[in-house]
Amino acid sequence: MRPTRLLSLIVGGAALFAATACVPSSATPDTMPSPTEGARWPVKTQEHVDTWLHGFAMISNDTSTVPLFRRGYRDSMTVIKNRANAFTALDANRQELATRLANTPALQNAQFLVFSFPTWDALAQSIELFLRAEGNPQRATDQQSAAVIGFLGAQFPTPADRTWLRKFFDGVTDERKNFYTNYWTTTMRERNTVLVQVTSLWDGQYKSRFERFLNSTQQRNGEFVVSLPLGPEGRAADGAAAGLKVVAVPLPGRTTDARESILVYAHEVVGSLAGTAVNDNTTPAEKRMGSANTMVAFAQVRGGALLLENIAPELVTQYVRYYLTQSGKRVGALDTAAQRSAALAAAFPLPTAVVDGIKRQIEIALGGI
Repeated sequence: MRPTRLLSLIVGGAALFAATACVPSSATPDTMPSPTEGARWPVKTQEHVDTWLHGFAMISNDTSTVPLFRRGYRDSMTVIKNRANAFTALDANRQELATRLANTPALQNAQFLVFSFPTWDALAQSIELFLRAEGNPQRATDQQSAAVIGFLGAQFPTPADRTWLRKFFDGVTDERKNFYTNYWTTTMRERNTVLVQVTSLWDGQYKSRFERFLNSTQQRNGEFVVSLPLGPEGRAADGAAAGLKVVAVPLPGRTTDARESILVYAHEVVGSLAGTAVNDNTTPAEKRMGSANTMVAFAQVRGGALLLENIAPELVTQYVRYYLTQSGKRVGALDTAAQRSAALAAAFPLPTAVVDGIKRQIEIALGGI
């Protein structure tokens, strides 16, 4: 999943990089391998990113064929919160927040705001600044503040949008204070061995296999962010620095599932190719009706499989099974390439021209492989 618009900002002397919220958290397990300074595509965790995404997950009716969050996330978190006797402002205002989110689809893009800020404090200060100014950059006292207000104003242009943001932000702040920080810290420590395994797989086996594709698709430098709320529809966006990308993927619950992070990474890095293939092979009417958006989601699933067939064929069966399962589809025989292709085509149907377009672009990116 990719945002429609991102902007780099500088506030209070701190660079707020769009879609690069990957500064190591103090709550990250001590045994987590430290990324090499200047390394390309290091594996990282971000508590404030997970907190913000968790807030959206708790108020979303996630009915997408490719879920925006881990399958069953909201229900499972509700059970955990009930056991902890945790009831927050996010719960109190859930129905109101959920109704406007469902009726105003553009608000879903606000998920990406968190990637513009390196810490929770930076995000919180910017939102408070924006709300005090009532979305008017002319009320700012300096250019940096005006830039922040303008940036947030593009996402929340109306008074009703700003009212929604106030209630959502206050709810997530309360959720963070009274439940989520403790949950996140505890869960990350419990999953430390999974985190180490993901890092080992990525650095030791798979990063090098993606390298040619990444270099050819202007994704040479980036950060690999593992996240608790995310599922098969990860998050990907440009960073603020030239050529910098960020991809956020799920952190599985077991070491045996560690490769799922790699699977969703493949799904995300083909996003621009999938979007181009759909755009080139759909009519203006299909774009107006929104069917092209569904095609993009399906094209990313199909594109991830096509990429792995070329660079990591041993992952394709697991990839197909993961996306079928997460999307609530029946998983049949996947022993042969034909069976895997047929299963994906049935679950995520696309015009032949779109699939062929993705194949051609992957072949070009991999230099004819």
